[in-house]
Amino acid sequence: MVVRIVISGESQCEVFAEICLVADYLSQNLPKFCYERAWLSKINKKNKWHHTGSPLIWKEVLMKGSKPFYIGGASEFLEYCHAYYDFDSFLTSEKIKGICSNFSQYQKNVQEEKIYLQKTRTGEVETPARQDFVVCITGAGTPLAMLLISGLLEMAVGEKNIYKIYLYDQECKREFMEFVEKECSYIATDHPGKVVKYVNKIGAALTNTDLLIILDHIPFNMDDSIGDWLNGNKKKMANLALMINASALRKMYILFPNLGPACYNATILSNLANIKKSHIVVATSDLGLEVSAVAAEIAEVPLRNMFCPPVWGFVGINQLVDIRTTVHRYNSFEPYGRYTKVRNSSLIIGSITPEFRTMEYLMHFDESLWIKVAENKSQLSKEQARVNKSIAVLDVVKLWLFDRSPEHVVNLGIRCDGSFGLSFNGVFSQPSRFVDGVWIPASDYMLPKDPQMSLKYLEEMAELTMNLGKTELPKIVSFYPCSCRSKQGYIKKAVW
Repeated sequence: MVVRIVISGESQCEVFAEICLVADYLSQNLPKFCYERAWLSKINKKNKWHHTGSPLIWKEVLMKGSKPFYIGGASEFLEYCHAYYDFDSFLTSEKIKGICSNFSQYQKNVQEEKIYLQKTRTGEVETPARQDFVVCITGAGTPLAMLLISGLLEMAVGEKNIYKIYLYDQECKREFMEFVEKECSYIATDHPGKVVKYVNKIGAALTNTDLLIILDHIPFNMDDSIGDWLNGNKKKMANLALMINASALRKMYILFPNLGPACYNATILSNLANIKKSHIVVATSDLGLEVSAVAAEIAEVPLRNMFCPPVWGFVGINQLVDIRTTVHRYNSFEPYGRYTKVRNSSLIIGSITPEFRTMEYLMHFDESLWIKVAENKSQLSKEQARVNKSIAVLDVVKLWLFDRSPEHVVNLGIRCDGSFGLSFNGVFSQPSRFVDGVWIPASDYMLPKDPQMSLKYLEEMAELTMNLGKTELPKIVSFYPCSCRSKQGYIKKAVW
């Protein structure tokens, strides 16, 4: 004879939620315990009971013609569990209130999303000019976070500024994150206290966040295969997507610095999170900043007259910094006719006109660039590398939130839309512009001219990486042949 316990109640009832958790725990740990949830409707009239409130619990024998046996409410069910199974409730009322609070917050976000999507379809969405912004940084226990926080607090254009910065790190201890919060509170700015706030639950922070900066990633370990490394990052992005879907608004912005497989992580998150795909980008200009100083020295061009070299590719896996299409500014001298006719003249002999050129003609015969870049990178401190990454991120934040300029071209990992002949269904680094609130490829920019690597190859590598299995591309095991081993079968032949 099989007995089934039925729990009936209202969806918003806290006690009903607690009783369902207790029953679920018992069903997982006791193989013969089974239960079913039902909603409270006309049950009293059907069974001639006089039960008021939620939940209502009874048990019934799974036989034809059997009648339900009334147990009672929540307290009677807990007494029943204690009498039959010697079980005590494992959740306190505080935890139940927390669960219900999170559920209410989730329902509120769902309702706001429905209203926003409805207005989007009818064209009623208006974007009022924001004066202050809320930023949330995940993985804030890394040294890069300190540079970002300092730059964000100092960032202001007119009346626009950063109103609040939330810090979250799932892996760091609470004491350390509170220390980071305290240290950042003493940065010399005009902001009042508690602008920087540590949260141990990211859901509350994401509800009001305008920009989410993700520092979470798994660094590459030489002992692991590339497939394992990518799979670990994929799991981390999947967990983050669950939290974003539960609390964040669809119009929130997400920015990845160049950490780990950045474009891979951004592609995974854009496929899993309920955020507009055009709102998820990767800052990749730091790769160009690493090359620009060496290129300026070789070409004998002032660094202040150079623009950042364009960065292409699936950044974090493979990428191309195309120095040949890098633009620099120079002054062109055009002499007047009397310059060649009159000597020692006190009059103006010509005009100087600022112009723009690519650096292809200056770098064409010099092949030492990448050797010097590799040597410079080996001597570069980790602090300087973090500075380059923070500059790249802060430049994107300034363009995105404060000083929106559609003429400004920046290196950014964004979704491909067919520009430059790219059909990859994911995030790919390319020159970009911010036009009408959306990051789009700067399609009028020059294609890369590097003779060693083509754009088609970079795209194929990106597609191959996205389809890579967990056990594929195993780690490389170094092999050193033993020189002392005897060579079998060797016969010395006479030369003459």
